[in-house]
This record gives sequence, C-alpha cells and structure tokens, in this order.
Amino acid sequence: MPRRITIRDIAARAGVHFSTVSLALRNSPKLRPEVCKRIRMVADELGYVPDPAMAALTAYRNSTRPVNYQATLAWVNNWPVQSELRRIKTFDLYFQGALERASQLGYRIDELWLHGPAMTAHAAHAILKARNITGLLLAPQPFAHTPLGLDLSGFSPLAFGYSLQPSNLHVVTNHQYQSASLMMRSLAELGYRRIGLFLRSDWDEKVNGSYLSGLLFMQHHLPLADRVPPLLTKEGLEEEFVTWFKRHKPDVVVAVDRAVRPWIEKTLKLRIPHDVGLANLNVDPKDPWLAGIYQNDRLIGATAVDFLAGMLQRNERGVPATPIRTLVEGEWKLGPSVRDATADRPAKPQRRKRRAS
Repeated sequence: MPRRITIRDIAARAGVHFSTVSLALRNSPKLRPEVCKRIRMVADELGYVPDPAMAALTAYRNSTRPVNYQATLAWVNNWPVQSELRRIKTFDLYFQGALERASQLGYRIDELWLHGPAMTAHAAHAILKARNITGLLLAPQPFAHTPLGLDLSGFSPLAFGYSLQPSNLHVVTNHQYQSASLMMRSLAELGYRRIGLFLRSDWDEKVNGSYLSGLLFMQHHLPLADRVPPLLTKEGLEEEFVTWFKRHKPDVVVAVDRAVRPWIEKTLKLRIPHDVGLANLNVDPKDPWLAGIYQNDRLIGATAVDFLAGMLQRNERGVPATPIRTLVEGEWKLGPSVRDATADRPAKPQRRKRRAS
C-alpha cells in the first residue's frame, strides 16, 4: 500500500511551512488567493487525500473544547418596518434557531436593517466592513421577487427561501413540495377525498411554486371527480373564497392564511371538522388545534448557520457559480381541525359481487 501523502509532504514540495498548507487547504482568508491556489495545485499533483480518521478525531477534539469566538454574522432585514419581519412566527423561529446554532459554533449574530435612517446600499456595505462581517444570513423578503441592492462580491451570502431576486444564491428552506405532498397523503389517510387548496399567489411565488406543484402532482393520481381546482388569489378576499367553496364543495381546505377559519365558521356557518376539515401548510407546533405541516423552522435557522459556517471556512465569497438548495423536510401534525382517523368516514360505494357462473 502506498504511503499516505501528508501536509508536510506538500509543504516540502511547495517550499512553505506545514501550517501554511493547512490554511491553504481550508481556503483561509489569511492567505492570498493565488497562494492558496498554488498550494492546492501541489496537493493535487501529489495525490493528497484528507485522512478521514484524522478529520473525525479533530472534529471530536473540537467538540469537547470550550467554544471560542469565531466571527459575527449579519441577519439582514430588508423589511420596510423592522419589527414586521420577526412578527411572523416562522421567521422569528428561523432567527431563534440560527441564534442558538451560532452560539454553539462560536458565532454572534447582529441584525442589519436595510431601511434604517440614512441607510443606503453604500452605508450598509461600510457598516459590514467596519464590523468585519462577511457572513450574511439574508432573511426572507417582504414580497416575492424582491431585489436586495447590495454588492455581495466580498461577502458569503445565504438566503432563506426564494423571495430574493435574482434567485442565484445558496438557499436553505423548507421542502415545500414535500410538505404539500405529505399534506395530501396525510389527509387522504384520514378519509378526505376532495382536498381544496386556497393560497394567495404571492405566498406560492415566495416558495417557487412548490405548494401548488406538490398538490397538482398528487391530484394527478386522483379520480377526476375528486380533483378540486385550487384557488390562487392576489388579494385573498373572503368573497373569492366563499364563491370557490360553494362551487367546488371541498371536504377539507388546505391553506396558509389563518383568516380562513372565521370565513368557514362565521360566513359559511359550517362546523370544523364535522362539516369540513381545515389544515395548514405551516402550523405552529404549539397550536393544539390546527392540523397540518410543521416546517421545522428552528432547524431551518440552525441549518442555515451550519451552511454559512462552512462557506466562511472555505472562504467562499460572492454569488456562487452553481447555487445549492438545502431543503429541510416538514412533519405532519394531527389536530382537532381535521377528523380523527378513527372517525366515521364517507361510505365508499360497495361493489356488487359477481355470481359464479
């Protein structure tokens, strides 16, 4: 078996100290890019392959040591009203999950509000440079297709979701297509046949059409009589919902908007879940009543920090040549807003037995 190439072998060939090789293999910003490139080329020529056992040992040693301060990350808030971002429960849980994971890894998180007094793109850039911040957690945008207006070339940017345009950055988000598919399967297992989706079009645009595509794919396998046309609306008006509901008569409504419940109970005078079920594509796990998909929001925030920490360690800057999408799967949460699996279900038509000839 040939001898394993070590960083000392690379150092001897490159004419540098072995600690410089270690920095170069991690693409450290402490070295000039051309130095990193030259040393990595030497490593490739020698056939260097990292020792997985040594890497595991190093990771274990690091996990048992007190965490030292690494760097400060920016939580970039592009909402016109600063407090509105985290007033949305999902986005607040993103932040909390990111904050917890950052603390575990030795990072701090500072908020940068892009609509503060006298704030401009140039001023924001100067603030980040003055604070020596290169890692950017780009929080969800207030609207679909929102531009950021920042020069990202000197930073390591990571976006939550697809609302930022152009959508050419690394992204961490819920696997909304899987969430919609899981919703359809879970409701079908409870005996629901006519599953109707009500969604504001800007919400589906924010998730890159994943909710609608997941539902339509699952509907493709249903009998035509059970396919309820989804209602996508720009305004989310009650009148549109009521008209759609009366026309298509779904036996369960899937939504994101919490306003749907009073429309069903007060306007349509229907009982949930006795007359119609209600499920949500983004439930609060602490809500004991509403059934639907819990998107694992805290885990999304933590995963974003893990990904960004790796970008910083590899000194990855600017807009990536190939964006990577990291998708965190959701979980089905049963609640009293849908009927229980043991409840009475609509009777299926009985097939007539054929007489033996």
